[in-house]
Amino acid sequence: MTRVLYIGGTGEISLACVEQAIAAGHQVSVFNRGNHTALLPEAVEVISGDLGDESSYLNLAKRKFDVVCQFLMFNPDAMQRDIEVFANQCEQYIFISSASAYEKPCRDPIITEATPLANPYWSYARKKAACEALLAKANASGKLATTIVRPSHTYRTRLPGTVIDGDHQTWRILQGKPVIVHGDGQSLWTLTHSADFARAFVQLCGNPKALGETFHITDSRAHTWDLIVQLTADILGREANILHVSTDNLVRYNADWSGPLRGDKSNSVVFDNAHIDATVGGWQCEIPLREGLRLASVHVSKRLSSGYKPDPVIDALVDKILAGL
Repeated sequence: MTRVLYIGGTGEISLACVEQAIAAGHQVSVFNRGNHTALLPEAVEVISGDLGDESSYLNLAKRKFDVVCQFLMFNPDAMQRDIEVFANQCEQYIFISSASAYEKPCRDPIITEATPLANPYWSYARKKAACEALLAKANASGKLATTIVRPSHTYRTRLPGTVIDGDHQTWRILQGKPVIVHGDGQSLWTLTHSADFARAFVQLCGNPKALGETFHITDSRAHTWDLIVQLTADILGREANILHVSTDNLVRYNADWSGPLRGDKSNSVVFDNAHIDATVGGWQCEIPLREGLRLASVHVSKRLSSGYKPDPVIDALVDKILAGL
């Protein structure tokens, strides 16, 4: 039985991984603030704590785990602390990085794990890359055996949004309001359901072939943003009123959109998953996009029917941008 610690464990990606780990017979513990423990399978041990609480976090160093899965790491200073905490305390440390760290724009239309990490537009992506560099050094020195996993857009309870978040975009579609799609709507985007991600991820835990390796785990199929929005609207029983706005124009209205757009969504992303497929002995996504979006829409509809209201400032900005077309 593999003893696995999940730091996180109830998020959009990690909950599916915890569920899959239990199904695979792993002995699972989670470390988080304990706000959503009702979502977890009964067999999971919950260790309540906060990454910002030094004393509770350092208590993890007193425990022995076969695998530590870090889902909540976003900056290199905290990563250095993790390296010190878990050195000699686990056989494998798996860091959830991000496919947004890959170079933007990509020089090759097909992204592999060898694609350079160079995203000048998004500090989030650069911090993930810096965390990876620290882990590579720790792994090379023998201090901590590591595996790096780069998800792309992975979803379970949230529909994909273009410029605004998915709940807000869904609200606008249901209200019959137009929605923005960046550029001409023809850039390719890859969406991966968390259940598909989890089937591959769990097979990396305790897998000696994964030590010192880096993987992205994504669907190999990509779709245009226009199609994604149109399909979402169709599932909701509505028509999508799509209006296209250039990325440069959007960023002029809101500089905070530069990272997610220039550093991610406005680029076509298509992934080669040969590495994960070979390492776990055969894997591919099984949940079609329409079915995945339908499953997510159930969760979104519940949130929206519970009194959801979008950020009025952002909604007014969207209306202002569209009125200027």
